Amino acid sequence: MWVTGVDENGMGPMLGPLVATAVTLDVKRYDRARLRRRGLDLGVGDSKQTSAFGKMAHAESLALALAERFLGRAPTEADALLEAFSLEGLLALRGRCPDDSSRAQCWSEPIPLPAFGGDLLEGRALLKRLEGRALKIRRVRSAVLCAGALNEAVDGGSTKVREDLRLFEQLILDARAAAPADLEAICGQVSGIRRYPEYFTHFQSTEELEGGAYAIPGVGEVRFEVKADDRHLPVGLASMVGKLVRELAMHRLSAFYQRHDPALEKVSGYHDPRTRRFADQSDALRRRLAVAPDCFQRRC
Repeated sequence: MWVTGVDENGMGPMLGPLVATAVTLDVKRYDRARLRRRGLDLGVGDSKQTSAFGKMAHAESLALALAERFLGRAPTEADALLEAFSLEGLLALRGRCPDDSSRAQCWSEPIPLPAFGGDLLEGRALLKRLEGRALKIRRVRSAVLCAGALNEAVDGGSTKVREDLRLFEQLILDARAAAPADLEAICGQVSGIRRYPEYFTHFQSTEELEGGAYAIPGVGEVRFEVKADDRHLPVGLASMVGKLVRELAMHRLSAFYQRHDPALEKVSGYHDPRTRRFADQSDALRRRLAVAPDCFQRRC
């Protein structure tokens, strides 16, 4: 059976993209507790615990090995890793930029890999220990919604929560298209929502089941759980990969502005004093570089 874990990274920041990631496992039987123990033994789980800002080496090692599998070669720069994982594709992601000046902010800085101390050999060894005859990682995909696209969607009448769930739906549909049969999808709970059908964009017909689960015709069973990234191995894997994808985006954004003003600090993008200081101190520079304001900072 194929089991897909979906989680988001970057729901609350003021800078950088919202990232949703899906990791699909092929297992003979989905034994949640046993797989969770295996993950915990290998340091795989909730990215808030395993991959905090400034402590990304372990997640990067794992992601490098996964990207190598899907690319057929070792990724040596950030674009190659995005090429391996991106649901939309690099051309589509770059095509959202309104102008060349704004595009430079997110795409002009080359970021060699590893960027956070990860090690491909360690990642390969981790994958070998994680997988076995009864478990195989079949698919990894990340959907990236940049600040500009998120602001535009909200201006058009959507909400951040609805956009987040739209990414979840797209990732689940992508996994189902690759699966040999209906799958089981386990998602991290979004913003405390208890009933999801009114927020769905792509899942038009649903049957509500017990325990926050929904039967989706042609897809399978989709459910949302509190702390799913801690309780379910595929969701924990998705959380870690998505964390790296978002951190690479923020690393790139910081590097772009630091190239023009070395006094600026590297930031996480969250609502912390360093990020707010970065936004204030880069204001004049952004105006001079003609970066669209909506491409830099979220309004929601």
